[in-house]
Amino acid sequence: MTTDFPQSECDKWNEKDLIRRLCHALDIARLAVEHLAADGYKDGDPTKNVRPEKIVSETAVLLVAASPAMVHDEVDERVRNVAELLKPHARSERARLGLCLEPAVAWDYALPHVCLNRLDYPDYEFDKLLRESLESQARCGRERVPHRLLEQEWVAAGWYQPKPGRKLTSPPTARRSILAQSMDLLNCTRDDIYAFTHALMYVTDFNLIPALLPRRRALILAEAEALLARCLDEQDYDLAGEVLLSWPLTGKSWGAAAAFAFRVLARVEDKAGFLPTAGTRISEIRAREGVARTRYLLATAYHTAYVMGLLCAACLRPGHAPPIAISVASWKPGSAAQIVRLLDADGECPHWRDEFRRLNEPERDALAGFLLSIALRRRVKKHDFAGLRDHLQLAAGLELAVTPVARQSAELLERLAVYAKLASESESEAVTGAFEDGVSLSTSV
Repeated sequence: MTTDFPQSECDKWNEKDLIRRLCHALDIARLAVEHLAADGYKDGDPTKNVRPEKIVSETAVLLVAASPAMVHDEVDERVRNVAELLKPHARSERARLGLCLEPAVAWDYALPHVCLNRLDYPDYEFDKLLRESLESQARCGRERVPHRLLEQEWVAAGWYQPKPGRKLTSPPTARRSILAQSMDLLNCTRDDIYAFTHALMYVTDFNLIPALLPRRRALILAEAEALLARCLDEQDYDLAGEVLLSWPLTGKSWGAAAAFAFRVLARVEDKAGFLPTAGTRISEIRAREGVARTRYLLATAYHTAYVMGLLCAACLRPGHAPPIAISVASWKPGSAAQIVRLLDADGECPHWRDEFRRLNEPERDALAGFLLSIALRRRVKKHDFAGLRDHLQLAAGLELAVTPVARQSAELLERLAVYAKLASESESEAVTGAFEDGVSLSTSV
């Protein structure tokens, strides 16, 4: 399926298109509950296995995030239909027994129930059992990293105060999370990015009742832009969609890179029918038929569909829709072309390049910082530190050396320079060989 981009007289993305995309995600949620909520999914490849609790919890979160859009009849109907299907799974015998046997993870078992409570689908008997579990001596008996602790606090807040007022302070846990620190943008793992995106979701309560952020919004979004560049370049649309949530969840203004990224995700979704994931193989889809094919598709692709639903739900908040056009308020003529020549030398052609070709020259130049982030990280990934130095010199000439990725790249070269001075000549040669780039560290920096 291929569609044209929505047109509107204003400069914001067409609301009807956002509603259509959210409804598509909710339709997939209905199928996921019908086919996977009872028993999950098991495949010959264990990496594709999905626990039923994961399906139920993520569906419940999608419904809560989509609830403000229930002012639109088509969204309201779908949210209510999926909620009705979800109720027996959210309050299942397995969930009730889990509350009895494992009070340290009570909020994990209760998450779907609490989400349904917030949607006005209460269950007072389940509440009673949850309360007993929370009064247990073992209720706090599990250690969690900050973003997981934020999730626990988010669920608890939804149960104790389903409709609280706006939070005027940043939660203490948020001030200990990755949101309060500068990320390692050159070497962070997917888990690190998940920690960033999930912490932001829970602190902002999916823009329903947000708390203050632990750092300035501009700093958080500058790092989010670098993460977004990486995810698009690696065609990781699951993470790209989650990172892109940073803009509608924290404010109303979209930068050029974020607006471009939304266009890329929308184009890919329209072409494939859903946001693809690395786990979905066309050959395996064709090898299955009927219900088996449906279950395989849902198990491998439902999460990226949910992410797009979360994103469109957030964008439907008044004033939060992405712009149709790329802002060209600040750009240096010819800057993008110089960086693209560096990227062309790598011989890679991810999907974002197709959308980039559709832009005019000023729009491309507005994305120079985005392109630079991709170029710098590619050099670090390949241990090409001589190339990294050359890229930074170009960045300085283009007045782009102040981006977070450029600064971290410069710090990396400074550390390597110090190392080269301290290390013996033989050690330097050994390290040089390990990097396999044929350039000594001393000349690289």
